[in-house]
Formats: sequence, structure tokens, C-alpha cells
Amino acid sequence: MQLSFIALCSSVCLAWSVPIATFDGTKATTVAWSPVNDPVMGGKSTSTIKIDDARKLGVWDGEVKIVPFLKAPGFCNLQSPGLGKTASFPDLSSSSGIIVRAREAAASGLTMFNMQLMSKGATKFPFQKGVYMANLTLTPEMTDHFIAWSEFTCSVRGQKVSWCPQLSTQLKEINSIGLGTFFPGKAGPFTMEIESISSKDSSSFESDSSIDVVTFDGKAPHKFHSENDPVMGGKSSSTVTVMSSYADYKGTTRIVPALKAPGFTIAMTEGFPFLSKFPDVSSMDGLTVSVRNIGNFSGYKLAFCDSHINFIQCQFASFKADLTIPASSNGEFQDVFVPWPKFSDKWNSATGKHTAENPPTASTLKSITQIQIWTEALEGDFHLQFQYVRASKAPSAELLIVDS
Repeated sequence: MQLSFIALCSSVCLAWSVPIATFDGTKATTVAWSPVNDPVMGGKSTSTIKIDDARKLGVWDGEVKIVPFLKAPGFCNLQSPGLGKTASFPDLSSSSGIIVRAREAAASGLTMFNMQLMSKGATKFPFQKGVYMANLTLTPEMTDHFIAWSEFTCSVRGQKVSWCPQLSTQLKEINSIGLGTFFPGKAGPFTMEIESISSKDSSSFESDSSIDVVTFDGKAPHKFHSENDPVMGGKSSSTVTVMSSYADYKGTTRIVPALKAPGFTIAMTEGFPFLSKFPDVSSMDGLTVSVRNIGNFSGYKLAFCDSHINFIQCQFASFKADLTIPASSNGEFQDVFVPWPKFSDKWNSATGKHTAENPPTASTLKSITQIQIWTEALEGDFHLQFQYVRASKAPSAELLIVDS
């Protein structure tokens, strides 16, 4: 039985985190929440918080509306224990950041939010309190969103200030936490489902279990473009568009008339390969891609180049593997793990099938220069969305060895 990486991590990572707020009835972490909407200048934004006991979730539902006087979107906040109130929260000083397990449940709801922390020491005047804030981008999938302490900045009424103490000195004194819609952001409805908020231990297993290679949340940013079969009168077409939290890759793989066989398309990271920066992933067991296949196209492949492959040969000498995406019953993103032994740089240029097994070595994995997702060897329309590519440990106890 195959165990998904995300399921494995969910069961293990809890042991390495400190719960701050949950909605499961646990006395120590069931905290009071109160919505706070834009109260000034005639703000009209609204939100409510409800507890779904059956699913053990907090459901924060609302709509950001235009403030008439400002002719700009307002905001909605969700605070614990509430506006102007304080409470005791765990000492977070031994942790490396915060984990928000949540999703955007509305099909067209807002996705950009922020996490908020307030402390005893971030006060300049009796009524001027600093708020440590960091951005948070949700997806339709219920998943963990990690925010490092270094990503937080202090602000007052949305304006950054420099007088707040370093957050690292305040982690023992957190007395209020909150979530907010991104400001200045967009007007629109939202339904955030929140499962938990916890801190991540500095020595966590999770920090050693994966390495971001490509993400769209600012942690491992890379631009993408698409290329199509340029030879023999190829007629395939594709586009790749980077959205707020994922890349949208779609098009049509068509028959090449001269070859009477399907052509190909590629979504690839931009930048001159020798200058593109990717992390050393030699300590991991393979690549995990968070994908959503819209339709039933199955001709996807995952590939990468390294510094030993020159710029001209990168496209046709990359290490390539089949990217097999299981059917999804709920249409959400799912993690697909591809181990290093499934990759080879020996493959047929017409079909992408391996002609010999030659997996990447540790030297290769230390010098990746480009990430590619292909459609190949199958005619038809395709539509794939992907949130990230991460190098990760195998989602099972099996040991995968890569020779140096």
C-alpha cells in the first residue's frame, strides 16, 4: 500500500510542534475567537466565526468590501481572545516559526491573508500596540502553512514601524494571536476553514524531511515559461501562468505530421541554467510535486537538468521520470512522490521512455539548474496545476540509495 508523503508528515510532525489553538474541544488549546472588521471611515466589511464540532474546524466566513470614503478595500480580522483583550499562550521561544493548518473553502474566495501576533513588549504608548504580521496564502487543500519568525514584521494600523522589539525577544510574551485578510488587498468573499495553529520546534523532523525547490509562496520563487515541439512542423501548444499560489499549465499535445506521432510541450523554470539557483537535494530520496490534474490526460513527465548538462543539451539530456497522477475524488491538490531511481538521462526523444536506467548521482543532485514538467507521447488536451516541487524523504520506510 502506498502512503502519501503528506499523510506521513501529518502523523509525525505533530510530535514536533506545540499546539497553540485548536477547534477539537481540547481544553488547553480551545481559545476564544472574535471577528474584528474595519471599523473606521465607514468600513462595511463583515465576518463571523463558527465552530464546526463535527469536523473540528473553525469556519471564518465573511466579505471584504470597499470602504466608500477611501474607495479602497477594507479588511477583516479574527482575533483571540478579542479586540483589546489578552490571554496566556505557550512559550514559543524554542520554536522556529508557526504552522497554520487551514484552507480557503470558497471556490472563488480570497486566498491572501496574514498571521498576526501581539505581545506585552510591543507597546510604545498605552494605545499604540505593535502587531507582528506575516503573509499567508491559502489553497483549496487543507494543509500546513509554515511561517518562519524571520518573515514577520511589526506594524501599527498596517504601517510598518521600527520601534518594536525583535520578535525573538517576545516569543515568551505573546498575549494575542490573529488572522487577517491581506491589506491592502482585494474586495471579495472568503471562507477560511482552520484546523489548528501551532509552533514548529527548531529541531523538528519536518525541517529535515523536505527541501523547497520551487514554490509560489515566496520561499523558493522561480519564473516559468512553456516551450512546444519546434521540429518537423510540430503543432503542439501550451501556456503556463503563475497564479497567487500555484502554476496553471495547459494546452494541447498534437500529432507532428512528419512523424505521425504526438509531439510535446514543456513548462520549465526560466533563467540561464548555469545561473539559476536551486538547493542541494542530495540528502533527500526524490521529488514531491503537489498537483491537480483537471481532466484525464496522463502523459506527464517530471525532469530536471544539472550543471554537468550544458545549456544547449538541457532540454534533451535532462533526468526524466513518469509523473503518474492518481485520480482524485475531491478535486484537491495531492502530493505525488517520484524517487531518484525512477529518473534517467537515457531516454527516447520521441516517447520519453527510458532506453537505459541511469539515475542521478549525489553530484547531480547538488547542482540542479532547471525543473521541467513535460506532456509527451500522448495526443490530447491537458490542464495541470502545481503548487510546489520539493525534494523529500521517501513516504515509506524503504531506503533509497543514490551512489555518489
